[in-house]
Amino acid sequence: MKSLYELVYNTPVPQWNYYFDLNEVITFNNPFIDNTNYNEFISSYFRKSGKEQVFKLSQIDIDNLRLPNHICSVFFMGVLLYFKTSFHKKYILKDHDPGYSAFPFIWFLIALFHDSAYQMEAKSELQEISNIDDLIARFNIKHNLLNAKFEHCEQLHKLRKNYFFFVRKHLGVVDHGILGGMLLYDRLIKIRRQKKRLNEDNLFWGKALEKDYKVAGNAISLHNIWLQPDEICKEYKLTEMLNFQPVKFADFPLFYILGVVDTIEPLKAFRNSGYTDEYIMKNLNYEFRSNSIKIENNLNSKLRFNILLDRIKGFKNWLDIRIKTYENGFELLFR
Repeated sequence: MKSLYELVYNTPVPQWNYYFDLNEVITFNNPFIDNTNYNEFISSYFRKSGKEQVFKLSQIDIDNLRLPNHICSVFFMGVLLYFKTSFHKKYILKDHDPGYSAFPFIWFLIALFHDSAYQMEAKSELQEISNIDDLIARFNIKHNLLNAKFEHCEQLHKLRKNYFFFVRKHLGVVDHGILGGMLLYDRLIKIRRQKKRLNEDNLFWGKALEKDYKVAGNAISLHNIWLQPDEICKEYKLTEMLNFQPVKFADFPLFYILGVVDTIEPLKAFRNSGYTDEYIMKNLNYEFRSNSIKIENNLNSKLRFNILLDRIKGFKNWLDIRIKTYENGFELLFR
């Protein structure tokens, strides 16, 4: 087994930088080994790919992202999970024009934006919004993700509008996953079309990208949806949650990967432990197998491992994962 720090340190650059070997000018520093500010890594990735406007157009302050270390960690852990298991064989993505790798392209959009709208989830924010129609009007959304045809995870996709209303009414906040996915999809389409029309840089802005934007937006829009008790489902018309069938990898691969790594990501889990990101990453050991991942606490680690054990309970009835627990560790077996 190897520590998470060692695994991230040794992750091949082409697996996480889709421009590698294609454009020598577009380079990024790994924030976990090069002392790059987490926010700067996120900002530079979007900036160098010509999409930095997505934050401003979405009214998101990139310097005020919640837990940017968690966001970056989710990004790298997703790369590890995809390439070190059989996922990369089961879910094969063709390279995009003009030749860059598709997985890191779509994954960077998902992982580095998935929690960006969280800063608008406070109860004091967006008080004028009570439903999806209000949201669309408030943010001038022209390309509605919820109306875009998508044939994966239909159970979850169909309930997003009612789930948004439930969260707003019952919890008093705007769901950051649904908001973030809708904003990413709408803003990226607008950016792509403007870039294509003006031909202002030498990056690829073909229409095929909009399919990727839809995949990314949908994955983000689902990641914060949690199963509710039957009485809540009936009251808020969340009928798709009744007799819900856990999501398998084949149902929506990129959402499945996001659901796994967002749950087990340790920097968020141990954010109140008082330990540095480096200490946390060096004291958790990982072993990737074809259809599973094994995680153990270091023998001399001071981390309270039960915190991670509590988090994986959230997989029950949500993602189709078999869990094996043992002293000082656990294994997730994917289905």
